[in-house]
Formats: sequence, C-alpha cells, structure tokens
Amino acid sequence: MRTTFQMTEKGIVKEVQGRTVIIVPDIGDACFGCMNAECKSGGGLISAENSLAIQLTVGQMVEVRASESSIFVQALTAFLPPALGFVSGYIFMRLFFPAFGEGAAAFTGVLLLFSAAIIVCRIKKGKPQRQTFTVTRIIPGK
Repeated sequence: MRTTFQMTEKGIVKEVQGRTVIIVPDIGDACFGCMNAECKSGGGLISAENSLAIQLTVGQMVEVRASESSIFVQALTAFLPPALGFVSGYIFMRLFFPAFGEGAAAFTGVLLLFSAAIIVCRIKKGKPQRQTFTVTRIIPGK
C-alpha cells in the first residue's frame, strides 16, 4: 500500500491571471508562531496554477495542492546544505587539524551547519517562489 504525501492549503482567490491564480491563505487561528506577521505584510500569498481550468472568481475559497516531487525538492534544498556544511566542517578539521580533537571538529561542523542554513534561508527569501501549487477544487459555502 503506497502512502501519498501532499501538502494541501486553503485560501481565498485574490487575483486570476489566465492560468495563474494568486491566493491569500486561510490561516485562521492555527498560525500563532509569527502572529501572522508574514501574512499581514503581504508575504503569505500563494501563486497556483489552474491546470484543471476551473472557473474561478475573486473571493472564492479554493483548495490548492503541492505535488510530492515539489515537496521533496523543497525539503532537499532546505536540509541538504546544512547537513553537508556540518560534514564538511567536521572532516576538514579532522584532516587538516587533527591535534585540535573531536570538540573542535564538532564545533567547526556546527558553525558551518548554521552558516549553510543562513545562506539557504537568505537565498530562498530573496528568490520568488516557483509555482508548485495546483488548484484542485472550489470549497463551497465559504
């Protein structure tokens, strides 16, 4: 039995531009971590493709989904560079400065882990998101 993992979001259609739809996510009270600061500043918009050619109008509540492959690629680009940063820092210290010991190697690895994570975060924040979401259905009664 194969389990599929898809990221599903709900939101209100803000703008329709041909096959591209701009959606304001329906966060509700569940998002407490940032106190909705990102969404209030306009950064929480979702760009989705209307590949099913559903007739959409501004103000409708819709469901959008991201595919397994796009979720995998996003996870890989988020987690792989920090892990590689740690491994490379640890190996670098063990190969070129073996006298410093395990603690220094681990510390250098952790430093490069956080450096790589910060670099990935900055790159992702400055680069616009690709259309990974697809409109799947209109949610009635909203």
